[in-house]
Amino acid sequence: MGAVVDLDSEFQELRDSVVKYHREDTAFTSKSQIFYNKGHAHSCINCFLVLRLERQASGEETVSISWSYPYTPAASLLRYPNLGKFAMANAGTSYTVDQLSYTFVLTDSKGVREYGHTTAFVNGEAVVTISPYPWCNFFYRLAYLFVANGHEGGRRLVKALCKCSTPPSGGMFNTPLDLGLTFNRPYDRLCSFIDTAPLDMLVIFPNMDDLFSVLADLMLEKHIIIVGPNFSIVSNVVMSLQALVAPFDWLHILIPILPTALLDVLAAPPPYLVGILTSQIPQLTRVPLDSVVVVRLDPRGVCERVDYHNETRDRLPHSGKFSALRTGLSILRMRHPKDQTVRDLCSLFLTYYASLFGEIVLKGERRYVRNEGVLESTHVFFERLLCTQSFTVLIEEVRRALDSPNSNDWMDNEFIVAAVRGQRDIFPEHYEALTMEERNGGGFIEKYEDCFGSKERFNGFTAAVHGFGGHPLGVGRLFIRCLCSRWCGPDLSEETDDSYYPGCRMGKAILQHRYRSSSTEAPVITDEMMTEMPSTHALPEDGVREFTVSVSAMTSSSTETCIPKSLSC
Repeated sequence: MGAVVDLDSEFQELRDSVVKYHREDTAFTSKSQIFYNKGHAHSCINCFLVLRLERQASGEETVSISWSYPYTPAASLLRYPNLGKFAMANAGTSYTVDQLSYTFVLTDSKGVREYGHTTAFVNGEAVVTISPYPWCNFFYRLAYLFVANGHEGGRRLVKALCKCSTPPSGGMFNTPLDLGLTFNRPYDRLCSFIDTAPLDMLVIFPNMDDLFSVLADLMLEKHIIIVGPNFSIVSNVVMSLQALVAPFDWLHILIPILPTALLDVLAAPPPYLVGILTSQIPQLTRVPLDSVVVVRLDPRGVCERVDYHNETRDRLPHSGKFSALRTGLSILRMRHPKDQTVRDLCSLFLTYYASLFGEIVLKGERRYVRNEGVLESTHVFFERLLCTQSFTVLIEEVRRALDSPNSNDWMDNEFIVAAVRGQRDIFPEHYEALTMEERNGGGFIEKYEDCFGSKERFNGFTAAVHGFGGHPLGVGRLFIRCLCSRWCGPDLSEETDDSYYPGCRMGKAILQHRYRSSSTEAPVITDEMMTEMPSTHALPEDGVREFTVSVSAMTSSSTETCIPKSLSC
């Protein structure tokens, strides 16, 4: 879309007069500062903006900044001059709520990323939260609350959150008591991208082999393009796939939304993970592509096929038919969606990676590569993985944690904890220190003793018997629960104890909210189709509007919550 940012004379004069503009360092440059369980004095919001798309009589589309905080619209424009290319890229393409929320990424010259969590409404407005954190669902919900609480109430809500420091993982933001709302930071200690929609990958990739191949391509740092019907689905896949390769980080080009004007980026030599629309494929003929992996999604957002152009198809080691990873995913798919949690899925993959690479990362040995019993394809995979930048960074992070003056700092790294717990015979001293610390910290061992790798080696049998994610789950017990959920409905299935992250398909749950006005006025949002949405230009109302939220499959407790009392975002 050829949208341009509308600059009035005042904005233009300000932009021309500022010569030595200095960008403040509000984003973090170290993974250890942002993604572990520690908090930070900075706010989780770098900038909050309300954009409006207007169509002129000449047919030209103009994007203007209606309101922004903590910077003025003029200052925000200086900080983010290309905002209009990304924020309104998907506006007006669909009238369903789930296709109006998406995330784009802004990367500066130093490689520091800022995530633009966007919710575009059918009235031509878009609410954008620019943050150093990839908490997609958290900021999507914040956008709905901003609009639903009206002009003054929404601004008051955003200002209060911007003035709060970032709490530790899973902690509560210190918002004023008179705000009537509480916000909890997502429990991202396990995985920095846990607040995306990783559970949706089980539906988007019905063929596990395709999923394992794409994850292997990510770990080997190839050129990867996600092609889908709209940017909401595409950005969802791009962001969520990164949750399934934790503790590895994608350190290269990351563009969940690639505008047509920037398609030449696909010819770049460095590895990239980008998302484009199906309608943009004809324009790729002018881009010289060397080697690339193309994941094609159908109109429903389900993976049709994975194409390899001048590229080999790899797959994750030890992910065969009777492997622990495949068994765990099969069990997770068999469970009712109400019982599926993001923590289960991320714990499964984290333990899988710890069983494969834990000894190599912690001790720096290459036993898997030198083992003659390893298949040739696995041997090649390990050789290529050890040369990647993400593997090098992981080793540096682990060694920094192990060499810390505080002997227990390594326990903040979930990957090290999973490796030590799963290979206690290799790391006896670390395992003894871990069990002692966990017993003193609230009985973790007693509560999560049956998670993968806690008792036996990580294999298909222990996966089926002991379950995953800290939830003991035998085969017979699983069969009975599946029968109960299918015959008697989900109400008879057991509740999951997920006190840290009560997310069951978080992305889908947000879309199933129905906001209603508590007064006699018309509803703010009547259903998922967004037949009515208030404008952020509405007249100020007295105080914060009260409304109720009907939640389906979001939590395993109550199904109706009064927003002014409490809301965990």
